[in-house]
Amino acid sequence: MTFDPSPIAAMRRARRLAWLYLASAIVIEVVGLTVMKAASVHGGVSGYIVMYVAIALSYVCLAKAVRTLPVGVAYAIWEGSGIALITLVSVFFFHHDLSLRELIGLAMAVVGIILVNAGEDHGSAAAGAGGAHG
Repeated sequence: MTFDPSPIAAMRRARRLAWLYLASAIVIEVVGLTVMKAASVHGGVSGYIVMYVAIALSYVCLAKAVRTLPVGVAYAIWEGSGIALITLVSVFFFHHDLSLRELIGLAMAVVGIILVNAGEDHGSAAAGAGGAHG
């Protein structure tokens, strides 16, 4: 892989890094909430400490992502993906049975994430420069 010093290449690298931070924020949030649930069932202060650290780290990663990504897009994807993933964790690890209403809500969240992501301008130079809008 060669280094391309052009501003467009630098912007692309920054956007890739922002998406990596956003994905990390989502995964860390889900880990924190999963530990919270386990700690509430099994007791123990250490689980809550892990939860607080994970949630704080998730916000740090989200903050790094919104340096480049529009805050509205990043937050919608972070929150919606987190809801969808923690629901799956709840079903598969904590044996929660989803009602029809919950399934419909989850499907709507996933569709919303897809629409928000599809609506974001992935290719323009202006999209990478203005992380404050959204």
